[in-house]
Amino acid sequence: MNRIKKYTIGFHFICFIGVLLSLFCSTFSSPQTPSFTPLFTSQEFTSLIRECSEQGGFFQSDTWVSNELTYLDVLEPLDRYKVKSGVYIGVGPDQNFTYITAIKPELAFIVDIREQNRIQHLYFKLLFELAETRAEFLSLLFSKPLDPKKDAMLKKNHNIDSLVIYLYKTPSDLKMHDKTRKQVLELLKDKYGFQLTLSEQSELNYVIDAFYEYSIDITYNGYRRSWYPTIVSLLQARTPKGEQKNPFNSDEDYQYLRKMNLENRIVPITGNFAGGKALKAIAQYLINHKKTLTAFYVSNVEEYVIRNYYDWQQWVVNMKAMPTNDTSVIIRWTHTGGGSNQMTQLQYIKTFLKNYDEGKYRTYSDLIWLDYIK
Repeated sequence: MNRIKKYTIGFHFICFIGVLLSLFCSTFSSPQTPSFTPLFTSQEFTSLIRECSEQGGFFQSDTWVSNELTYLDVLEPLDRYKVKSGVYIGVGPDQNFTYITAIKPELAFIVDIREQNRIQHLYFKLLFELAETRAEFLSLLFSKPLDPKKDAMLKKNHNIDSLVIYLYKTPSDLKMHDKTRKQVLELLKDKYGFQLTLSEQSELNYVIDAFYEYSIDITYNGYRRSWYPTIVSLLQARTPKGEQKNPFNSDEDYQYLRKMNLENRIVPITGNFAGGKALKAIAQYLINHKKTLTAFYVSNVEEYVIRNYYDWQQWVVNMKAMPTNDTSVIIRWTHTGGGSNQMTQLQYIKTFLKNYDEGKYRTYSDLIWLDYIK
């Protein structure tokens, strides 16, 4: 009996150790799959884009990356004035990622008059889905293969400077470029049911090819020229305090952006700020779902809108339709005398609308200089 009892105790002890080892191995030997809670299903995401978008319009140039050297200047004020959560609306390409990361909204809309911008953000979205790390994202974007032997480049704690050096030294790969294009098309079709029109197909190819052709010297409208910063300049940009705050400098920020995309919370729309559909549709969605607009990044779009009285009037009508509160802000980039005199500023939306109603905005200069909190 004693011998049987000893064997039984020994057997249970071995089983207990086995369970512990199994738990240990499952915890540390394989990464845990992150959990995601999509705000929209893939089909709902596609439908929302189609339902809110309006016919695209003309803009004078391509806008591959930002040309705004001061885009980081408002990060500290955004934090100081507690501009957080809610809903974000923005325009243009990559600078939106910085503001989304700083504000951490529940939902973001990117609204641009150019159909190409919507297609470009769809491309970015699918790259976020394919790339688990910042290095993988930039590798896919520029078709520059990562060398698995160089472990340091694949670690999560590297800074953007080391990544840039690696990208400069690595030649682009045409086979990788073609493979990424195929993966993106398959995701759009099979996962999102996004049936590209001939125009959209052309725009997508144009976007993919541009980042391959211009590579990491890509600027606002193509090759390095004039005062336009390259994407490297934007990635390595610093705040007034000297901090590198582009979200691609932080694995934590990148993972937040990736999660937003995996959960279908960044929605690209083709829309005119002075149009009659896109912004109205977004405003109605926010009202129906009891959401508040926290920040609207407008870049310098108003510089073009204010030239036409009826466009300017419609822009304000669209802004007044948005559900806001006392701390909702406009993020506005302005420039005078070319690229040398730039400002990125914050203004309360309630102040902007009050000034408009009081007739204070007669020229674009009035808009630039009146009543900013930063």
